[in-house]
Amino acid sequence: MEKVELMRVEDTFMIESIGLVLAPSFELPPEEKWKNITEEITIQTPDGGEFSAEAFFSVAHLNIKDPIVSVSKRWPVLVSLRQTSKEKVPVGSKVYVSQAIKNAITGRNA
Repeated sequence: MEKVELMRVEDTFMIESIGLVLAPSFELPPEEKWKNITEEITIQTPDGGEFSAEAFFSVAHLNIKDPIVSVSKRWPVLVSLRQTSKEKVPVGSKVYVSQAIKNAITGRNA
């Protein structure tokens, strides 16, 4: 299966219950019924290394108290890796996924 670039990692943080979360997150696609997805992705590190990992694409609620922040920012789609350490995914890494996953996340389903 050919993969396409989804994102360049700007930051990572560990949440014990879901694993390593990659930033940035994505806004929930408008008018789409989201279903959480698990897929094998490819990560290319800035030094040219490459590895596969199981990623979980899920909607999460962020408890943001600022009333100016939009609802879409409070309910983003997160990309998390359950079996991967923060050290394996440095800032600047590229994440590659199937075209179907990219379409689902960006709301471009045909």
